[in-house]
Amino acid sequence: MNKRIIFKGLLFIALILPSIWPLFRGDFFRMHDYTHVARLVEMDKAIKDGHFPPRWAEDLGWGYGMPLFNFYAPLPYYLGEIFYLLGFSFLNSIKIVFGLTAFLAFLGMYLLARKFWGKSGGFLAALAFVYSPYRAVDFYVRGALGELFAISLIPWVLWGITQAIEKTSKLKIAIGSLILGLFLLSHTVLNLICLPCFLLFAIFYYFCNSNRKSKKGFLGLILVFVLGLGLASYFLLPAFFEKDLAQVGKLIGGYSHYSHHFLYFRQFFGGQWGYGGSVDGPNDGLSFHLGKVHLFLAFLTFCGALIWSGLREKFKPRELIVFFFALLGSILAFLSTYKAKFIWDAIPVMAFIQFPWRLNSFIIVLVAFLCGGGCFYLNKTGKKGISGLFLLVFIGLILKINLRYFEPQVYVNPSDFYYTEEEQIRQKMSGVIPDYTPQSVKEDPKEIAVEGFKLLEGDAEVEVKEDKTQKLSLNIKADEDFVIQLNRFYFPGWKLFQDGKVIGFNYKDHNGIIKASLPPGEYELNLVFKNTPIRTIANFISLFSLGLIFVFLGKREKK
Repeated sequence: MNKRIIFKGLLFIALILPSIWPLFRGDFFRMHDYTHVARLVEMDKAIKDGHFPPRWAEDLGWGYGMPLFNFYAPLPYYLGEIFYLLGFSFLNSIKIVFGLTAFLAFLGMYLLARKFWGKSGGFLAALAFVYSPYRAVDFYVRGALGELFAISLIPWVLWGITQAIEKTSKLKIAIGSLILGLFLLSHTVLNLICLPCFLLFAIFYYFCNSNRKSKKGFLGLILVFVLGLGLASYFLLPAFFEKDLAQVGKLIGGYSHYSHHFLYFRQFFGGQWGYGGSVDGPNDGLSFHLGKVHLFLAFLTFCGALIWSGLREKFKPRELIVFFFALLGSILAFLSTYKAKFIWDAIPVMAFIQFPWRLNSFIIVLVAFLCGGGCFYLNKTGKKGISGLFLLVFIGLILKINLRYFEPQVYVNPSDFYYTEEEQIRQKMSGVIPDYTPQSVKEDPKEIAVEGFKLLEGDAEVEVKEDKTQKLSLNIKADEDFVIQLNRFYFPGWKLFQDGKVIGFNYKDHNGIIKASLPPGEYELNLVFKNTPIRTIANFISLFSLGLIFVFLGKREKK
């Protein structure tokens, strides 16, 4: 292997490692969202029970279960499951996924920015992205694993769009749609923010590109979005059409209502760094600034694009992208502030974003991309020595100023918060993750479910034959009528079978817990979680899209 490539690879790792160094400790740190290990435990249990794609989490909901992965984006936990199956603990698997976000972020931004700024500019943009202060907030303050993972994929999606437009081929379409599909499976809320931005960028870049008159390029662009959405349909369609069947309303009310979390413009430029929460007004317990060095570099690029365009008396696609990103970033920043409240009030779906400052997720990508332009425009002056010095100085400044944010407030004993035992998850985590409890549940249950069933009336011999995430199988022997409680919250998809025949059950007068009145006799009782029509259709769309992507991936490009 080329020694230069090895050196660059080692340098790249050495510059990223300080941002994730706290992950190498034996303990872990406290974060706002400490549910990730429990979610991974539930994902592992569902997959090993043969419940795929996972939708139901058996131990949450006080042991009565909830459709967690029907609504909560699963990709980071799929990745965590791979590392767990490779032999890592649940905790270390989550740590690895957290750490990988830094490498994904660097590589994705490097690929995107290198196209426009060259290797030096791409490197500076990638480093600026990794050390964006908002990434530190998501990493060490909020612990927002899904959001952090999705942010890391944003440059990859933008790069995939440019590839599909510039070099339209089945291979490029497959790569672009695969990346988009993975992004859509990473974080549900960021889909609302980023998908419109991706569409705007795709349309803009298509008309900027020299191949814009090509019908093939336009068709390729459409296929990227169609196949990407199709790949993620098994999750997106049920999450949208079945959202009213769960208590998703809790996500957008009370403290989580957007009206409490607008920013002031000055918060983009500075503020006290902290590990607290978001509150009304500018005195939040955590910071949302974009980084002074980052903003200065982005401003230099903007000025460079203006000067360079003026000298040539025309705008090239590169300069147009600078202006487009600056405009898009400004619009998103405005939407984050109180001045844009009338827009949020007028568009109900925006309430699901919850926190207007979440728009920083896309803003930091735009700012980091613009950070690389200074190297490019200095190189154009022919003074490569100055360009090299510029690169070194700003690498040093980015690290010196922003590295201090990439550390936790306090380390804790992992067992105090990151539960792996079923009993602990049922008792201690159910109240922390109540958002997707079925609508049929009117109040918290009075007792935690420790077994698969409970006799309510009458007498019967009940043997648990099988108790899995998606199935409860009982052998019944009774001499009289009886009523049995099957310890599952009702959610569309649960069906009850007596010796293979569908029978009815009740849940509405039992706080959402399934119960059945059964006759005497000997028989097998099976409670099974089935697909609803929308889930079946969504699964088919995803399988069809995945098959088409694989067909496209197998096509060789013509030289």
